[in-house]
Amino acid sequence: MKTELILLCHAATHAMKSGRFPNAADAIDELEQARLPKLASMFQPDRIITSPANAAMQTGRTFGIEASVDTSWNDLNYGLWQGRPIREIHDEDAVGLGAWLSEPGSAAHGGESLEALQTRVRGALEGDHGAGVTLVVTHAIVVKTVLAIVLDAPLTAIYCMDLEPLSTVTLTRSGETWRLRCKSSV
Repeated sequence: MKTELILLCHAATHAMKSGRFPNAADAIDELEQARLPKLASMFQPDRIITSPANAAMQTGRTFGIEASVDTSWNDLNYGLWQGRPIREIHDEDAVGLGAWLSEPGSAAHGGESLEALQTRVRGALEGDHGAGVTLVVTHAIVVKTVLAIVLDAPLTAIYCMDLEPLSTVTLTRSGETWRLRCKSSV
């Protein structure tokens, strides 16, 4: 039987809208709450997995079924930059920020590099997801990393991707290989 994995970027937070690096405690922005009921009618997953981040868990509760939390799908560890304005980081450490924005091995913030995130996410993809549809509520950077893995693209490809809050990517697997699946919107 086929396995389908729907990767859903969590709803926007105030930090996202104000140009700050995320913090695990960030809640969904109040204006985003109104978008969530429609989301629940769009998908009928067999199971839900969320990142342990507050915004991911809040988004996951929209579906009305119990979600399990899996740290493998957690956001990148932004280290010293967590919760801080991007502009402030730029003013303090433009070279470090530039390296992080162009070199997947960089961890100028003292947290996790994109290469480390890729290793963690690859492990999550290799896990047993069971037959049926699993909805994973996670973070845009994680979904971008998954796309690089599945498409066998260099990790630098994530610098060319923009994913909006509540956007989805669907993967299917029959056997050992994940495939990107784009569904018709009509």
